[in-house]
Amino acid sequence: MGKVILYIAKSLDGYIARKDGSLDWLTSIPNPKVGDYGYQALLERIDTLVMGRKTYEELLKFGIEWPYESYQTYVVSSNSNYPISTPQTTLIGSEIVDLIKSVKTKNEKDIWLVGGGELNSLLIKNQLVDHLHLTIVPRMIGDGIPLFSPHSVSSDWELVRTQVFETGLINLEWNLKKQE
Repeated sequence: MGKVILYIAKSLDGYIARKDGSLDWLTSIPNPKVGDYGYQALLERIDTLVMGRKTYEELLKFGIEWPYESYQTYVVSSNSNYPISTPQTTLIGSEIVDLIKSVKTKNEKDIWLVGGGELNSLLIKNQLVDHLHLTIVPRMIGDGIPLFSPHSVSSDWELVRTQVFETGLINLEWNLKKQE
């Protein structure tokens, strides 16, 4: 059974993007001399990505060839006519919770929850996120899109790994403590 992994970076003040969705504050961070903040290891353990429409649009603005063509990608949007322009990418609407439950059951590999904040909160509220891999970026951006919406539910997590990089970034990983 696959696990849902929220692998995402956030600013010190808790934002995953600027108000307009821009990731300029993040893309200006240099890669470390050793390692890639766990990105390659993540790609090896997944076969599915799930992201919100705004996150999808930001990735397309990077101006590079779509790097996830060998993965099944789901883009969540309330606009059922939203145009998808990348291979192996499916538009999904309000049925996202049922889809994730089904994919988790069928997949042997894991599922990368790419973001954004509303989608993160929805899947956590439905106890579908199994693992958090947060990269803390030593930068405050002042305002933006929060990692989780203000109405997230209470949940408990167990810290399983920390890693500090020479760039000042810190990876923190937690597993969800399942309620019995």
